[in-house]
Amino acid sequence: MNLLRTRRGGSGELGGLLLPPLRSTNLAAMQTINLFLWRHAEAEDTWPDLARPLTTKGHRDAARIARVLAKQLDENSRVVISPAVRTRETAAPLIERAALPLEVDERLAPGARLSEVLDALEAAIASGTGDSPSLVMVGHQPWIGQVARRLLTDANGDWSVKKASAWWLVRRSRDGSTEWTLRSVLDPELV
Repeated sequence: MNLLRTRRGGSGELGGLLLPPLRSTNLAAMQTINLFLWRHAEAEDTWPDLARPLTTKGHRDAARIARVLAKQLDENSRVVISPAVRTRETAAPLIERAALPLEVDERLAPGARLSEVLDALEAAIASGTGDSPSLVMVGHQPWIGQVARRLLTDANGDWSVKKASAWWLVRRSRDGSTEWTLRSVLDPELV
């Protein structure tokens, strides 16, 4: 599986490649995945970095986003976080509301390279279950913004992602092509 194989629709050019027109949809070959890229909430400015807890505002913002995210998840959903305390505390209200297990992936640590995060994402998707699995990845900048940009535009670079916000991306696969779209950005001040 290659997460980055994309087709923007119709025939046209993408990255110098001429794409054929889309064929009719084969429902058996279609897979939809909901991906929530959730940046950890505001954390204390302490040391060591992996042990930084959330601030009072961080706990409040995480609870707001968790309330919305829990409505979008089912028993087949997965929550994968970085090894940092602040990501565990950000995910805690979601884990409690949705009664989901929490998975820690060292590849999502602060300072992770984009390639490591994409490997973790691909592994999590490959091991998912259900008809339309949902995956929540709780992590850090700059990789949250880098992953969003790569999946949505097929380009490298940084995008700024506000603390505690979650980007809801949807992947649809049809007949061997994959398309990522942005469904929503959840901002703790607006939910």
